[in-house]
Amino acid sequence: MPLSATQVDKAKPLEKDYKMSDGSGLYLLVKPSGAKYWRMKYRFANKERLLAIGVYPDISLKDARLARDEARRQLAQGIDPSAEKQARKLASNEAAANSFEVIAREWLAVKMYDKSESHRDRTRNALEKDLFPYIGKKPISDLTPLDLLATLRRIEKRGAIETAHRAKQTAGQVLRYAIATGRAERDISADLKGALKNPVTKHFPAITEPAEVGRLLLAIDGYTGTNIVKAALQLSPLLFCRPGELRHLEWSEIDFDNARIEIPAEKMKMREAHIIPL
Repeated sequence: MPLSATQVDKAKPLEKDYKMSDGSGLYLLVKPSGAKYWRMKYRFANKERLLAIGVYPDISLKDARLARDEARRQLAQGIDPSAEKQARKLASNEAAANSFEVIAREWLAVKMYDKSESHRDRTRNALEKDLFPYIGKKPISDLTPLDLLATLRRIEKRGAIETAHRAKQTAGQVLRYAIATGRAERDISADLKGALKNPVTKHFPAITEPAEVGRLLLAIDGYTGTNIVKAALQLSPLLFCRPGELRHLEWSEIDFDNARIEIPAEKMKMREAHIIPL
């Protein structure tokens, strides 16, 4: 006689495992711990086999019966339900292992190890903020140009046009790495050439007149913000280094004996030491 939902729910544990049959091979296995498992016994290729359907109450009586009926249809077509389930699980695991996020993080470790720490951090943060939430879980071989375009459009909508272009470039690098390692066939980012808005280039004129330079220096001296920022502004025209280099400068990099600053290669994007005379 088929089980009722009440019987399943109120089944109590005993000292040993016991089974409650629902018919057509489906039964509920009740463990001494109180755990309840749906199982289906069937025969395939003249051998008795067992299909694990799931755990109650995650899998209800209705769902268990649907799984049993699907398994019976597979058997009628000469398919082993357990083997089919295992094949789907393997395919799912393979897809997860080859997701865009997994491969992108591998690319970061393999191809970006020799870049400066700040460059690696910017690239990682961009991936985690703009790409992973939307295409990170997708198998990289299943990504389409429209998937990537929809993700880049999200960046465009917040007005970050240049960021969208950089994200497209990074995605292309990850895709080409996937091609090189046999996990993708083509770089879909190439299909999006011309699809993004062009960034508005804003040029800042260089100061070429001595009088203008003087006014700039006076403005720096008159700065009323924090002492740290004021000191950085005053050092900038003396050292002619990038703001990032000045911000991350360490005392150990200042060679007072030889009157120069030596920024080590590992802190530079091109991996070459940078020397600033004092």
